[in-house]
Amino acid sequence: MQKDEQGYNARIKREPKKSKFNFDILKAEATSQDARVRKSIFIEYFERFQEFPSYLFDNDNGIDVRLSQTIADLQKDPETSETMHKGIANLLARLPSQTDSPQMA
Repeated sequence: MQKDEQGYNARIKREPKKSKFNFDILKAEATSQDARVRKSIFIEYFERFQEFPSYLFDNDNGIDVRLSQTIADLQKDPETSETMHKGIANLLARLPSQTDSPQMA
């Protein structure tokens, strides 16, 4: 049986273990003033969790400006996947209307 087990284990593709999730780093990068840093962490977060970290922003009175800018950057990027565009649409459906936001210009 041990030979069969080795054969089975050899056929199973081993995925590299993802780095441990660090909330403090996520928050710092997702709320960064640097749009490139925000976009990068949003992509990484989406690839890991299939959602965007909108909960890091105060969106009670409209969409946070940094969040809105990051969404717009992702929407304009031709490399943004269809799955990510669907994630953006789901996110926008949950957030206050962009036109209701006093922070939007």
